[in-house]
Amino acid sequence: MTLKNHSVQSGLKLLFGICLFFSANLLRAETEQNQATPVNQLHDTLISIMKSADSSSFEDRYALMESIVTKYFDTPLISRVVLSRYWSSLDEKAQTDFIALFDRLTISTYVNRFDSYDGESFKQLSVDPMKKDRFMVKTELAQTDEEPVSFNYIVQNDGGKWKIISVIANGINDLSLKRAEYSSVIKDQGFDSLVESIKQKISDLQPKTAQ
Repeated sequence: MTLKNHSVQSGLKLLFGICLFFSANLLRAETEQNQATPVNQLHDTLISIMKSADSSSFEDRYALMESIVTKYFDTPLISRVVLSRYWSSLDEKAQTDFIALFDRLTISTYVNRFDSYDGESFKQLSVDPMKKDRFMVKTELAQTDEEPVSFNYIVQNDGGKWKIISVIANGINDLSLKRAEYSSVIKDQGFDSLVESIKQKISDLQPKTAQ
């Protein structure tokens, strides 16, 4: 092999290595973007309803949040988790009704809590692998006169689509809290009492004119 040929081959190998490096980085960035899509869509919508809180009705903002929650939250899985061992004792209709009820609770909670805007913004910090088809999307909500609020989301691949299955605010896992609360209510008072309790919470989260 001549020196010239050796230099050409070395150059081609270097070029190939560089291409692989950038391709891998682009693929990783694209994958992380896909995993973060549900979170980004949620955050964009939350900022939108915050900005429009003074000029739109609760019902309008509810409808906007509903389209996001039903698309990007895996509520059937969340419902099974929060009801734990009691889930399998429900018939199909009761399970379907509970999923719809939990969606209403989630949507009403977001609309109620994100009801004004003062320059807040969300920032994505990282996308970290947890296990196969499950990642943690770490973000924070920056506030004008207060400390940032940490919002971390566990997302999971559901039939090729990434969906939120858990929200952790400032280290507190809402899924774990609800599972403990709901199990206690069902154990002491029964499933029907839990349903009525959730309906009352939804009612309390809505303005009187929206009920």
